[in-house]
Amino acid sequence: MLITTIEKAETFIVNLKRSDNWISNDELFSKLNASYKLITKHNRLDLLPDLGVNFALYYLDLNNIEQALIFTEIAKTNAIKCNNDIRLLDAIGLQFRIQKTLGNLEEAQLILNEQIDVAYRVNDMRQLAAVYQNQATLFHKQRLKTDTIEAYEKSLEFIRKSDNLFYNAQFHIGYAGILLDFNEPELAKNPLQQGFNIAVENNYLAVMAIAYSNFGLLYELQNDETNSIASYQEALKIYTSLKQLNHLVVVKIMMADACVTFNRIEEAEILLKDAIEQSEKLDLKYNLIGIYQTLSSMLEKKGDYKNALEYYKKLNSTKEAYLSAESDKRIRNLELNKKIDLLRFEKDVAEKMANIKHDFLANMSHEIRTPINSILGICYLLQQQSLNPVQFDYIKRLKRSGENLLGIINDVLDISKIESGKMELNNEAFKLIDLSNDIFTSLEPKANAKEIKLKIRNNFPEDLFVNADKIRLYQVLLNIVSNAIKFTDNGSVTITIKIENIDEKQYKLVFVIADTGIGIDKEKINLIFERYEQADKTIKNKFGGTGLGLSISKKIVQLMNGTISAKSKVNKGTEFTVCLPFKHVADHANKMTDFDVSILASKLDNKYIIIADDNEENREVAKDILLKFNPSLKIIEAIDGNEVIALLFKKIPDIIFMDLDMPNLNGIDTTMQIRKNKKYNKVKIVGNTASLMTLSKDEIDEIGFDEFIQKPFEPEKLLLKISELF
Repeated sequence: MLITTIEKAETFIVNLKRSDNWISNDELFSKLNASYKLITKHNRLDLLPDLGVNFALYYLDLNNIEQALIFTEIAKTNAIKCNNDIRLLDAIGLQFRIQKTLGNLEEAQLILNEQIDVAYRVNDMRQLAAVYQNQATLFHKQRLKTDTIEAYEKSLEFIRKSDNLFYNAQFHIGYAGILLDFNEPELAKNPLQQGFNIAVENNYLAVMAIAYSNFGLLYELQNDETNSIASYQEALKIYTSLKQLNHLVVVKIMMADACVTFNRIEEAEILLKDAIEQSEKLDLKYNLIGIYQTLSSMLEKKGDYKNALEYYKKLNSTKEAYLSAESDKRIRNLELNKKIDLLRFEKDVAEKMANIKHDFLANMSHEIRTPINSILGICYLLQQQSLNPVQFDYIKRLKRSGENLLGIINDVLDISKIESGKMELNNEAFKLIDLSNDIFTSLEPKANAKEIKLKIRNNFPEDLFVNADKIRLYQVLLNIVSNAIKFTDNGSVTITIKIENIDEKQYKLVFVIADTGIGIDKEKINLIFERYEQADKTIKNKFGGTGLGLSISKKIVQLMNGTISAKSKVNKGTEFTVCLPFKHVADHANKMTDFDVSILASKLDNKYIIIADDNEENREVAKDILLKFNPSLKIIEAIDGNEVIALLFKKIPDIIFMDLDMPNLNGIDTTMQIRKNKKYNKVKIVGNTASLMTLSKDEIDEIGFDEFIQKPFEPEKLLLKISELF
């Protein structure tokens, strides 16, 4: 294709890729030059970053470092002007490569620090991979094995996420080369083969050449002369066809070293002579290190100890010039500072990702819990009908399935809250005996169904009040006791609750849940508190569960400044112990827990209620439940806050059942708007949501809600909350 128009120049420059078996020949130069003239003529500054990078690559292949540097600077300057971050990173990466090749490691580290900053800002997976690969090569030059491997593995982490096959192949093969240089052939085999397979499948010639050179080294370490020499020859053949002179020199040095190993001295001398001429001509200092080292070994093998010593001295002086102790110290300081910056940045990224995940799950929570609210509500309404035993059983099973689904969703959402630091405790005083009774009442039917005995021992005063988050504590105990019942087929589950005084101001509550179930292996007992882990991989298939319950329980207990532990014997049973510290509190009047539905419902006689919810099904279910309690209620529906405001002008309601997550005008903004008008002071507003959002008592008061309830709600609890407002 001839480059005759600016459109053709743009297409050529933007789409030119190293992975398309690029060859730095006269044809490529002609096209690049023609593009340069057209870009300059038409003043297309936006194309200069692409042009600069491609010209720099061309000159690098020819080892014209001076011209390559000029074009990287052109690319960099114009990339900044045009906000082209990807090409900016390419240009910085090439400058790093040049300085590293020239042996200017301190300058290379400074450039790399700049590259790291831009790469993390852009958050491009390939560029982040390139950054860590560059850092690995710099560590490698300094022979820092652990740091090199750590950086390269980080680079592979990112490149796998990029789905770029060319770089995927290149990075895996590059990593294998590093491992081989550190004499780790077994570790190198897998990444080398992975990268080579991708390169062959896609005909990436340059990457195949790198792979062949690494195979040569691998076979050399395995003392396989035939395959080693053949692999190096394949690499030389490809680099010659691609006219990549620097790579050609490197492979000649590697092959010469193999020839010395296999006593092919004459071949080694020819290869080294050629390599040393080109390296000195092009001032490739690092290549000289490899050449002098191989020459010294070769001459020593020939018995020419005098010249072997001379080259050994040359090797040391070149190394000293290449990497002085003072320069090394400065580089390490630069690296350390950047490492600290990276750790801080990665922490920020991790926190942002946790928040993004939390927000995503909050939205998903709303979408999933909304229909569950309808399902459970309809189940409740159907249970109030005259059903035959079969129908009643179907409804009961449907309700149980809905509650199980809700439990799974809540587990996932709780983990998200914990990870993002958004789980908070809402402490209030309650009677401990009530919590004990709630646990027993909830789980006794489950134990009876399995024909095992559920026992509870309350070793504390019946009038003891505890200041804690009752809902979360109930969640922890329910999970542990429910598990105990699940994994016990014969015998019993015993709950012991006792109080231990620490001093006159503090005491400790100890909950011990012991079963006679299947037990847990000693080696696996610590796994059970890990997320998604179960003591036996067959448990999920046999008993079900998300593997989140105990992990969440442990996090909640830790949030309460307590501890949770377990001990067990296989086929003998398991014992969980939860210890929680508390301060002594004065007695409180206990809230009514057992109530007469008809008395509470009568408080709502002839009340006017607005149900505000954008989900029609939820409105209908809430309406039917409330009318079931009290048919005299007058209920109007609204789909958003704007409709609520409009209805207020017609008639002031007694209660607004306000969903938080409505379009146009949401429940929070609507409530705050209503509370600004003293005319509506007597209106009771009950906030509700199916999302992950939780509000503290202060936030509920500040917004203007009189009560708040989470969906899906239990009908009786809804009635209790509403009736308590009158």
